Parts: sequence; structure tokens; C-alpha cells
Amino acid sequence: MKFRTLTKAALMTLALAFSVSSAHAGAIDDIKKRGEMVIGMEVAYQPYEFFKDGKIIGYDVDIANKFAEKLGVKAKFVDTEWNGIIASLLAKKFDAILSGMTVTGERAQKLNFSMPYGEATNVILVRQDDPSIQTAEDLSGKRVGAQLASAGDKVAKEFEAALKAKGKPGYSDYKLYDHYPEAYVDLTNKRTDAVVNSISTLIVLLAEQKGKYRLVGGIQNIKAYFGMAFRKEDTDFLKFANEQFAAMKASGELAELQKKWFGGTMDTPNELPATLP
Repeated sequence: MKFRTLTKAALMTLALAFSVSSAHAGAIDDIKKRGEMVIGMEVAYQPYEFFKDGKIIGYDVDIANKFAEKLGVKAKFVDTEWNGIIASLLAKKFDAILSGMTVTGERAQKLNFSMPYGEATNVILVRQDDPSIQTAEDLSGKRVGAQLASAGDKVAKEFEAALKAKGKPGYSDYKLYDHYPEAYVDLTNKRTDAVVNSISTLIVLLAEQKGKYRLVGGIQNIKAYFGMAFRKEDTDFLKFANEQFAAMKASGELAELQKKWFGGTMDTPNELPATLP
């Protein structure tokens, strides 16, 4: 009787474990059953993602469409305010973030990130006709802008703290924007003196608006990269993305997409750096 009771208990435990496992199917299985891969992005970060003629296009969009094709599903894009994009992923509003997101130590505590697929090192954008900023330390006493909750915001604040630690004045004003294009407008109209953002994005801006801006380095002393972001439990989706990125790098397909959107290629490692910004 005792043996029979234990057997029944064991069977019930196994049945419960099976039902829990089934209820928590992998992210890839969920995507395939749904028939669409839902990607969160802030559609205001050219050339990673932006609107043109009413359509969402860009480097991230092309990558997402490639991934969806491999899974046999369609890609769906959810335009999301940057300040709430991580919370929206954790709330399962979408399957992953593919939106020019810099891999930082703080973000990596909450999310898993793919191998790097773009360079995200921050630099300073200034007006071409403003000779007063030649080095990063010339930002002392200047009006500086960045996007709210962006990596550029973090870098700019850390650099101001470093200036003050050296006994120099900080910024005369520090402005945060919901979207980077708003910061560029203020810079052009002389309402700010500098904007801090990633080099790969700003190179495209310089090419499109020749003679209007120039770049100044030295605000970030560590190389940074963009990665695709996932919930911690979605390890199968992370594995799939890393396999696809590795294959696209090996075949030259990722380099071709970089040429298409940036006018050149970027060297990115196949593993996240040990030290993150």
C-alpha cells in the first residue's frame, strides 16, 4: 500500500511538472504558434529604424525580417517610447528589443543581450561653425543634450561628473529629449551647443547633412556595442539570435546591410565584452 501511494504521488508530481513545462513553452515555440515575431523599437533612430513614406525601415528592420523569415513567420514592429521600452519587454508587450540598444552593465542585469551587431560608442555632435568645442573637456560650461534614458544620457552625466571632479565647471545646461531628432533641431537652432549620441548613428547624420555638423571624440573611454535584448527566461530566442548573427557575419550578409544603411562596415565581436559601459 505504501509503495502504491508513493507511486501515485510520484506520478502526480511528474504530471504537474509536465503541465508547468507545457505552460511555459519556449519563446521560439510561442512565436511560431503565433505566426509572428513581435519586436519592440523606438522608430526615431535613423538609420536603425525610422519612418519613410509611412513605412518602418532601417538596419534593425532588415535584420528582424531576416530572423522572421528563418522562423517561417512575419515580423511585427511595435513603436515604443524609449523611456519605457525595457518595462514593456518585461511586461511581454513584445518578444525582444531590436532598436539600437547599447549593451550596458545596468541593462544586462535585467536583460540578456545578443552578440554585438553594431558599434555604439558615444561621441559629441557639434555645429560645424562652432570652433569653441575641439575636445570633450571643452563641454565645460556648455549646453549639452541627449535622449532621455539613452546610453548617451548616461555617458554625458558621467563625463560631467568627471569634469567637476577635476575642479572644472560642469555643463551650463543639460537637456533631455524624448527623441534624438529633437536634440538635433535644438543644436541647429543654437539652443544647445552639443549632443551626445552613438558614432554609427551620427556618421549617417553627417553624410546626409554635409557641412552642418562635425564630431568630437573623447567623451567615452570604453568601446560600446549594440545588441538585441531579451527577457532573461527566453534563452532559446537568445541562442537563435546569436546563431543568426554569427551566420550573417560569416557570410558577409551583415556587412552588406551595414554598407546599405551606414555606407561602410563595422567590426563587432562575436561575444559581449567582459567590461560593459
